Amino acid sequence: MPPSSPPYDSRSHSLTGQFPAPYRRQASLYLPDGDERRRIEILRRRFNPAQAALIPSHVTLCREGEVADWDELAARAGALPSIQVTLRFGPPVREGNLVFLPATGPVAQFDDLRAALLSGGRAPPRRETPHITLVHPRNGVCDDAVLGEIRAATQPFTMTFSAITLIEQRNGGVWRTWSKVDSLA
Repeated sequence: MPPSSPPYDSRSHSLTGQFPAPYRRQASLYLPDGDERRRIEILRRRFNPAQAALIPSHVTLCREGEVADWDELAARAGALPSIQVTLRFGPPVREGNLVFLPATGPVAQFDDLRAALLSGGRAPPRRETPHITLVHPRNGVCDDAVLGEIRAATQPFTMTFSAITLIEQRNGGVWRTWSKVDSLA
């Protein structure tokens, strides 16, 4: 059984990401082992080693501000039928110092999974655009030369995710897995 969620304290919660909250949780789709994951990790370690050291390549499924009860979310994840989330990722996009690979094809499986986890079939949660972050503006910098190198090293690809990883971060440190649900197949 995962540990109980800490009480929510809005004074310690950072919506902007500029100041790390003492305790954060999220549900992620970690990239499965394979050539694409290795290529992505090489880029992250080269152009944003600080972020690469904190968390593996992933697509964020649910953020801490969206979840009222992490134990309930973990139970919902464990009760899921066997499904897959397949996403197609396009060329890198830069927004200031943020560089990410956006999902460019259908995202219905991703949206359905978020709805099952966050609302239990009730009103759908807010839309989230699935993506893989290569350079995070919190601790990385991107200029035109870096973006050019990233573009030259990437090409669109499709990836199927078959597990949900529930992770937590304390005091801005390394994200740790507290539960993994492999009910997706």
